[in-house]
Amino acid sequence: MRKMLILCVMVIFAAGLSAGRIVRINSLPQGSVTALMEEGFDITSVDMVRGYTDVMVPEEMIPELELRFPDIEVMPLEWGELLAENSKNAGYYYSPDENLAFWCTLAADHSDLADTPVNIGQSYLGEDIYMIKLTSPIGDSDYKPPILFNSLIHAREPGGNSVVIDFAMWLTDNYDGGDTRAAWILDNTTLYIVPIANPDGYAYNLPSGGYHRKNMNFTLGDGVDLNRNWGYEWGYDNIGSSPKPSDDTYRGTAPFSEPETQVLRDFILSVNPIALMNYHTYGGYLLFPYSYNNSATPDQTTFQAWGSAMTSYNGYYAGRCGQALGYNANGDQVDWSYSGNGMQGIMAFTPEVGDNGFWGGQNDTTLIEEFCEDCRYMNIWLCMTAPGFTGITGESIEPLLAVGQVTPNPVVGLASFSLSVSGSGCADLAIYDTTGRIIADLPTDELVSGENQILWNVPAGTPSGLYIIRARGADGTTGAGRFTLLR
Repeated sequence: MRKMLILCVMVIFAAGLSAGRIVRINSLPQGSVTALMEEGFDITSVDMVRGYTDVMVPEEMIPELELRFPDIEVMPLEWGELLAENSKNAGYYYSPDENLAFWCTLAADHSDLADTPVNIGQSYLGEDIYMIKLTSPIGDSDYKPPILFNSLIHAREPGGNSVVIDFAMWLTDNYDGGDTRAAWILDNTTLYIVPIANPDGYAYNLPSGGYHRKNMNFTLGDGVDLNRNWGYEWGYDNIGSSPKPSDDTYRGTAPFSEPETQVLRDFILSVNPIALMNYHTYGGYLLFPYSYNNSATPDQTTFQAWGSAMTSYNGYYAGRCGQALGYNANGDQVDWSYSGNGMQGIMAFTPEVGDNGFWGGQNDTTLIEEFCEDCRYMNIWLCMTAPGFTGITGESIEPLLAVGQVTPNPVVGLASFSLSVSGSGCADLAIYDTTGRIIADLPTDELVSGENQILWNVPAGTPSGLYIIRARGADGTTGAGRFTLLR
């Protein structure tokens, strides 16, 4: 009986849904984004730097927007809509069936690195929510630092799902050669991936046009926004989430009222990750706490430093939600992961993939390949850095040396990076690969205590990967730093 009632409600909502278009409003005055949200607009993306706001509206509303705003652009249909020819398989994105087939095949082809999907709970409609564990046989996986990736908590955002699939392929394809960073990550961490956190909503989108964002709990409206249903500062105000069931940011009746957020919460508590990436689309941002009131966390300096490093390759804007998007979001996953989980704070980020709208890559493999590569660098950087992070504290320990970013990177011949040396300078300075083999001995005659600029003529054939620079001070102290080399 319950399933029949749900189906009837779904039919009513589907029947009343007109075709949606993403419309870009340029040159909005300061504070207008919040005003649009209060009016009930579906805000799909905001760019505070370039000064535009994207909204999803029924097509018949476009003339009204043209009268109200002097400068608007109607974005291509495929930005907001899953085209009819792709309604069964999501085009070049991965459908639910293609997802499961991919992860099962990955486990079969790389059984030493990837486990078969494991069910961690059920959705509102009883669909499995599964996770995949990735690590190498080196060391005990129970003691390797865990890192979590999840995507599709919002049902219309398949670009994040493409990114986590791409990262899993990159790790397994490069583990035995090609890029030493892949081997380092899988040897030193345990990665958990939840590729479809909202399976009901994603499956519903394929035959229904692709507009749906929330889960399928239609008890009071058309679903609950699962990224407003987490327990930390849930319902802090009615702008960062909505009490109205018809709104796209409807937060539900209570914190963790939805089975999907309960499943993710319980899984996070069971594995206690040191870092996580909660993938969304679209816009090209890397967001970190606090989202609920746009205030800095006690670890703002760390979040900002990590965010700047992670986005140095793709040019994404790194900052808090209120800084990047001009509005706040309460009851979201990253705020809870950092402050509400009752354990040590997790270094939690929300990447907003630089896709073209929600479905812009459905017929464009090049676009998907480009944004996957953009995000791959962020994933690699986080997985290589977080394991060396021994807790979020205000302490700092003065190292013998600190290594700056390599420029240019990718490297053609000569690489340059800064090296800060403390104490009385260095007696020996060498670069190693992750196997412990010396790649280069560097001269130390000109090194001084403080900042130095190092030039390294990188030998031809040196592969991309993670490298370690080790120093021994004149007083016998030693130190090491890591850097990434791209070729």
